Amino acid sequence: MFTSLELTYPWAFLLLGLLPLIVLAGLRWRETIPFSRVDSRFETIAPTSFVRHYETLLFVAAYLCLVLSIVDISYARQEVEEFIESKWIFLTLDMSGSMQRPINRFSDQTLDDLALDGIESFIDIRGVEDYIGLVAFSSTPKLLAPLTFDRRLLRKKIELLRRKNHTPIYRQLTSGGGTNASEAVWLALSAFFSMLPEKSRLSLDEISALRNFLLGAPGGLLDVPDKLHQQQFGTGKAVILFTDGRIEPTLRAHKRKGKVPNLVNVIELMKALGIRFYIISVGGEVDTAVQRAMDDVGRDIGRIFVTAKSLQQQTIHEVYQEIDNLESNHNLTRVTQVTRSTRPFFAIAGWLLVLIHVLLRNVPPLRRL
Repeated sequence: MFTSLELTYPWAFLLLGLLPLIVLAGLRWRETIPFSRVDSRFETIAPTSFVRHYETLLFVAAYLCLVLSIVDISYARQEVEEFIESKWIFLTLDMSGSMQRPINRFSDQTLDDLALDGIESFIDIRGVEDYIGLVAFSSTPKLLAPLTFDRRLLRKKIELLRRKNHTPIYRQLTSGGGTNASEAVWLALSAFFSMLPEKSRLSLDEISALRNFLLGAPGGLLDVPDKLHQQQFGTGKAVILFTDGRIEPTLRAHKRKGKVPNLVNVIELMKALGIRFYIISVGGEVDTAVQRAMDDVGRDIGRIFVTAKSLQQQTIHEVYQEIDNLESNHNLTRVTQVTRSTRPFFAIAGWLLVLIHVLLRNVPPLRRL
């Protein structure tokens, strides 16, 4: 479907005014060429009209093509493309010391083993078109894997958190006693921001303003940059938080110092951006303020999944399966306008006609035509 036409050099159409003059001058020049008298007996083998005028016809056609190639008529064409939606999902996992407890008194499997198995199963059921990132945290968060398509990389990062491998990153995280969930979620949001195109990225002042809002008391004025609203930044993005600690607005150790974001403000920011937030709370210790922030009537902002402390593997798989269903990939349609230029077509056609004329004039077998 053509939507618009544009002429790059419309003044080139003035060259068409020279065409009649050139053709007329060529015909008059041919009339001045002397020919020997032909006997009337040979009138029956006189050349046809095409043979008499093919040079003129070829010249006119070549001239028109070359002029049109200079004009360069461009047209915009709408192309409709169907594709599967790509989700951007960050998995944030609590790796504090309390995650080392057995899931029940009859099992050697710890809670972090179960959580890692659940994360790995979630990665397996997601489509290959999804970006997935990984953040692990205790008192401080660690970005283990930025948003990536590479499932093998994600599995390698998960193996670094396995108790049996006893890696330095595992020892560092499990030695922490805090559950700094708000900082971990903010780290995931920062990774989302880093994926923006360069022209749409937030400035240092804009990031600082968002950070100051997160550090403040709940109910502060949130000023989201217009560039994020214009491109519907939160569409297709989600953060999944898995923890066995108490989900409260701030980390108790830093509550008075104000050094970490307030989780209620983090949730408000995610709601303003349209990013979905899922909390998997083992034991169900969710602060009332956090619960109220997540209970937004009329908006699909995420969910809190509360499980018993004696968590079973089947339960965690069911939770991640439900999140997978909630974050299902949709079939989308993209309509784009593609600009096409006619210059190559007319230029090739014009010079091809010139080549045909030269061959007809100079190749002996073709001259008989």
